[in-house]
Amino acid sequence: MVKFSKKLEYALISLRHISNAGNEVIRVRDISEKYNIPHDLLAKILQKLKNSKILISSQGINGGYTLNRKLNEIPLSELMMIVENTTTIAECFHNDDKTCTIIDSCTIKDPLSKIQTEFENILKNKMISDFV
Repeated sequence: MVKFSKKLEYALISLRHISNAGNEVIRVRDISEKYNIPHDLLAKILQKLKNSKILISSQGINGGYTLNRKLNEIPLSELMMIVENTTTIAECFHNDDKTCTIIDSCTIKDPLSKIQTEFENILKNKMISDFV
């Protein structure tokens, strides 16, 4: 079963909140408290989104985040790569994973590979705006 991680869910919730605020600067604490998201984890997620140029941050006492890109221009696959560093449905599809001991005799790797390709296409065609 494909399942979104909590980090991805928190990123989507945050992007929706920031998007709904228009040009208003939103603090991490505002989102954290409103949606009961752990502050430190959320801060790390939003920092990744800033480093990836999805968000802009402003410093200081009134600092926080605003959108830098339109959500209808950002594929879900990009967000998943930023937040989770992968879009794979099975661990054996990670580029750096060499730990699978049955890869040579695996009877489901070909069907999984086809599903992986279909999944990646869905993620590329679904924009973040579809979720917010």
